[in-house]
Amino acid sequence: VPMDDAKRAAKALGGSLNDFFVAGAAGGAGAYHRAMGSSVAELRITMPISTRTDGSAGGNAFIPTRVLVPVDVEDPTERFRVIHERLASTRGERALGAVGAVAGFANLLPTSASVRIARQQVETVDFATSNVRGAPFPLFIAGAAIEANYPIGPVAGTAWNLTLMSYNGSLDMGLNVDAGAVADPGLLRECIEAEFAALLLSGAG
Repeated sequence: VPMDDAKRAAKALGGSLNDFFVAGAAGGAGAYHRAMGSSVAELRITMPISTRTDGSAGGNAFIPTRVLVPVDVEDPTERFRVIHERLASTRGERALGAVGAVAGFANLLPTSASVRIARQQVETVDFATSNVRGAPFPLFIAGAAIEANYPIGPVAGTAWNLTLMSYNGSLDMGLNVDAGAVADPGLLRECIEAEFAALLLSGAG
């Protein structure tokens, strides 16, 4: 998806680029379920939220969160609005500030207990999303220009993972699917593509 077009659409719809990304993924999930004859109102996603406060610091700084998103709202503009509100509410959760302390405690647990807790958490998630900022300029490998960069995020017990990595004016996405959970991965991809196109059109006025 062209980054500038996506940014304009997100701004016109009253939200952020991440709202745009999640709205497209959720719309695709809903369209896929309807196409398969199994309509559903909401699905739970996992999404990392940045906790960085110092822009000069290196490394990653994020925590995983789980959010219920509407997938039965076919109107892209309305779906974007609801998702914007839910993501804003999630970022404002006071409990996020305690995650660091909880993570420190988790490090003291036996490996078997940590794995069991992680599995229990994943079992309540339908699909995963991740939005990663990449280089805003061309990159090269041994003199050859990189034309696109498609990240592959782990499904980690969910049905599928859609990871976005921005690169040189483009929002490149990688869709990693558990074929045991998604009967028609090609159809899911088409549904997601169609929903991003619909969001761009809605944001264009």
